[in-house]
Amino acid sequence: MSEQMDNNGTISRRKLLKSMGAAGAAAVMLGTMGSVAKGSTSASVTSSVYGSGGTTTGTGLTCVVSTTIEELRALASPDADSAYLVTNAGQEGHFVYDPADTTSADNTGLILVSTSGARFKRLLDTAYLNVKWFGAKGDGVTDDMAAIQRAFDAASAKGGGTVFIPSGTYIVSPSGQNRIYLRNNVNLLGEGTSSVIKVKDNAGDYGMIFGASSATPLRDVRISHLRVDQNPQNNLTCNIDSSRTDSYYWQFVIALYNYENIFIDNVTFDPTCGKNTITLNKITARNAVITNCRFNFVRAQGDPDYDNSAIYLNGRSHTVSNCLFYADPSQKARGAIETHAGTSVISNNVSDGYYTGINLQSSESSGEHCDMTVTNNTISNANQGIQFGPRLQHGIKNVVISNNTIHLINTVHLRSLTTGISTAGSSEDVGPHENITITGNTIVFEEEFTRRSALNDGAYGIGLYRNCDYTNVVISDNLIRNAPVTGIRIGSTAKVGVSTNIKISGNMIVNAGHYPASSELYRSGILLRSTVNGADISGNYITDTYDQAKGLFSIRVNDFDGTFTNVSVKNNLITSKQGGLWFSVSPSVQLDAPPAKTVTTFPPTSGTYIQGEIVLVTGLSVDAGKTPAGFKVTATGTAGTLTGVTGTGTSGTPYIDVNDASQLQPEQWIRIDQGNQLRRIVRISGNQVRLNANLTAAAASSPVSFAAPGYLAFGSVGKLPATPDTSGSTLLQLETEVNLLKQRMRDYGIIL
Repeated sequence: MSEQMDNNGTISRRKLLKSMGAAGAAAVMLGTMGSVAKGSTSASVTSSVYGSGGTTTGTGLTCVVSTTIEELRALASPDADSAYLVTNAGQEGHFVYDPADTTSADNTGLILVSTSGARFKRLLDTAYLNVKWFGAKGDGVTDDMAAIQRAFDAASAKGGGTVFIPSGTYIVSPSGQNRIYLRNNVNLLGEGTSSVIKVKDNAGDYGMIFGASSATPLRDVRISHLRVDQNPQNNLTCNIDSSRTDSYYWQFVIALYNYENIFIDNVTFDPTCGKNTITLNKITARNAVITNCRFNFVRAQGDPDYDNSAIYLNGRSHTVSNCLFYADPSQKARGAIETHAGTSVISNNVSDGYYTGINLQSSESSGEHCDMTVTNNTISNANQGIQFGPRLQHGIKNVVISNNTIHLINTVHLRSLTTGISTAGSSEDVGPHENITITGNTIVFEEEFTRRSALNDGAYGIGLYRNCDYTNVVISDNLIRNAPVTGIRIGSTAKVGVSTNIKISGNMIVNAGHYPASSELYRSGILLRSTVNGADISGNYITDTYDQAKGLFSIRVNDFDGTFTNVSVKNNLITSKQGGLWFSVSPSVQLDAPPAKTVTTFPPTSGTYIQGEIVLVTGLSVDAGKTPAGFKVTATGTAGTLTGVTGTGTSGTPYIDVNDASQLQPEQWIRIDQGNQLRRIVRISGNQVRLNANLTAAAASSPVSFAAPGYLAFGSVGKLPATPDTSGSTLLQLETEVNLLKQRMRDYGIIL
């Protein structure tokens, strides 16, 4: 027999059957339990060994003997030339006696030790170790945790292998520091969702189900094709208490604090409930892949709003792909994926109902290892889609967020901040942002028309709004619909930080700023704040589709908000259904060349004219020498007449309600009779008119008129008729000629 075994005690089933001959093979294949020669099918170990003597298979083995684990452990005089076929349900297999081994411990699965001290070893033809061999029942009742641990330890002792979890429900009882320890080069494999590891009822507090020593890295481990049920609905004795200073209540499923080459795939965590489901956390650790996994979060007993993430990664080289995360919004699932340091690739995942889909952050020692790519993910029914930011002074850099689809329902979550893609962090996280690309994403908010005290201006489609520096930022070709306050925002509220080399182009922004935030400064399609050195805002389409306009600013780059150098705002298309979207841009900003204005008559009878503009007169009717070629606007105003328009407004507010808005348009200048107040119209919503400044006096059905522009004509069209020869004219004729000359000079504006 010893000649048929390999160096680690494994014999193939083929070699075993060959060594036993035809009769022995038949006995094994039929599961017979007695002497092959006698044909017995019921002999026990005792009768076989102590009965009428052994029989031979004709190949050097005395016999193949059927037995049970209990009988084998009771065997006093084992036979080194016999193979023992254990028949316990789920633990079937062949064992041989190893007389040279006097020290190995009994682990039920691979090694059995008799009362006489004999060591029986299972013959293996595979690297898969079935947990049932080690005593696991998988019956949904028996506590199988110790048996599963024995399987891991046995595989580790062999130098590696795979612990196999066949279909069944395996109850485990983690508690405090007690967990199942993973081992190097030992994989865990089930048969899919029918292989269930379930936390027992009322297990109480525990740190994790699977873990490892952190003294050295856990290396080369794969966990796949099974389901983990944390059983939160029946663990009523636990308490996730955030005030505790220990970690033995966090209820992780898999927690590793030193690792290398970890692969988790096709695992269903349903339901999962801990502060993290998977946490792989050490900055010097490396290489983790989580793919094709499923998560269903159900809140455990404890704090009503405890922090939690399904996946938390910190280390070098992470990949999370093709995973599905689900939580009913009532369960307050905080984060689906959180990754620190990098490099990281987060792709093709779907999360539904979590507060935040993806959270990226540099590490306290991330250095240059901060490359992060987030692409082709779908995030629905969220409060915040994708967040990213520095850790302390360590910046975040080389981030690409592309082609993600984000749907936000803050109307359900009712939190104080809702963003599609934005920066994040605490007040101490002030490191710079560098090389940030956000492109091709679709961000859609549920509309919020009713103001809540908990939500002011913190509602952005794309927002880089923290007190940090931003360098080399590209935000392009995104669709942002129904951003409550701001479509795209760069710069902090406190005007702290410098933004350098910013490009915002090709974005479509629909119905931004519809939420009635208490501060109107941020209700904009695109907003720049703080100090900006170099920005290009071009080719964007900004629109308000409501029947009565609700947004306020289209693009705001206002000197009140910061200092702007080398900023260009050109070639953007701005539309609204009724009128509005205030274009509020600093004089320092480079704009499109204004279109040439023309009128057919002078003075003009309609239109708004801005001081400094040159307007050409193009009418066909010409009075030679009198009709001007054009005029320069000396005072901004609107030409024409309003008929019967009155307005009512409160002092200190920028609104008036008019009885007839059909005669009004944005950008017109009006004069409110009460208080003689000159104002510009920036938005019309129904009969409510938003003005460019607050009223200084109340108005009650006050007459409203246009504030007329001022202009100075130049260059009359045509020539004066020839002056007759005055030779020989009388004095009266000469006086008449002089008077004609004076009149012509008056016509030209030379004299009064």
